[in-house]
Amino acid sequence: MPICNCEGCLDGQTHFDFEETGMTIETILIIDTETTGLHPDKDAELIEIGAVLYNIQHRAVLQSFSTLLPCDENPVENINGINAEVTRLNYAQGITYPTLAAMLYHADAIVAHNAQFDKKFLDTTSLMRDFNSKPWICTKDDFTWHVALFRKRLQDICLALQVPYIEAHRALNDCMLLAQCFNKVPDLVDRMNRTKGGGNSLGFAGSIR
Repeated sequence: MPICNCEGCLDGQTHFDFEETGMTIETILIIDTETTGLHPDKDAELIEIGAVLYNIQHRAVLQSFSTLLPCDENPVENINGINAEVTRLNYAQGITYPTLAAMLYHADAIVAHNAQFDKKFLDTTSLMRDFNSKPWICTKDDFTWHVALFRKRLQDICLALQVPYIEAHRALNDCMLLAQCFNKVPDLVDRMNRTKGGGNSLGFAGSIR
């Protein structure tokens, strides 16, 4: 795997350079998480996962999945709107990781906005090995958008591309917002395949976005 010498990368940080490796991205797994805080090592929990399997050539959503995960309390309910009691209601919890693993199998790369935040929580799950088997592309730090951006929040990207920013901070909704933004990129295939995606050494400095 090529070592990236990009400005701003940590020394020795591992990146996938898709042009250099000859890999071609056709299908991506857009993923987003909602949590009870910023740091899993400080007792913050993963409470929602959303995923969208998206084909970049056809600009098509192939499959989508969303689920809550049970928690005792959610101190940031005012941000993500997830009531802790609701996460403990009856629903099919046993399908979460098999479904995500099956979707991931069909993806060439994992895409997320502020990917280091999502990755550090997904690394606490039984799918850690699966999520580390594919290159990650961060739409905040790795992917180059074709429009000028003063800031790189998902909200800013949606505004620049005239994608309505509604019902944000729920996992599947944020995945679909990214998919709608990709629909607006005229040279999406070339741009995605020129991306240097972060490998397993993605930094873990995150923020609720």
